[in-house]
Amino acid sequence: MFIVKAKKKEKTLFKKIVLLSKIRASLLNDSIAKDICKENDVDETFLLGVPITFDDLDVAAKTIDSEIVLNTKLISKPFDTMMRYVIHELVHAIQHCESNGKSSQKDKSEDYLDKETEVEAFQQQIRYESKINGEDSAEQYVDGLLEYHGVDGEEGDKKKEELMKEVD
Repeated sequence: MFIVKAKKKEKTLFKKIVLLSKIRASLLNDSIAKDICKENDVDETFLLGVPITFDDLDVAAKTIDSEIVLNTKLISKPFDTMMRYVIHELVHAIQHCESNGKSSQKDKSEDYLDKETEVEAFQQQIRYESKINGEDSAEQYVDGLLEYHGVDGEEGDKKKEELMKEVD
């Protein structure tokens, strides 16, 4: 029997691979991920092939040409937190495929939380949060999101209602 000792970096790579496998398995079994595909007339096999990777980012996650990129800092977060971002970015990955990677002029001119593409992605992310951690947790997440983006008062109430629309 051989014992292989890995360098610290190699252990990090192994951990990423294990997490990516867990993410993929979770996507394939998640009713919200499947609904996202169905609602966008995309075969569920998309969940098998959508590229997902980790990288050092200035945001929690982003999608580039339909490739989901997660911040390496998410590795140390609870799995459900990571999946919340994966669900959000899954919506963007499908949007990128549908638009062939081009953003609409309307989306470019709007504030972040007013972009149709972001509203759709946040609605599914919040739906996932509610399913996993309950509606109170989803509301707290939305409140923090609105506060972070400086949306308050009547405008904040309307935006919260819009973002919570998919919560059952």
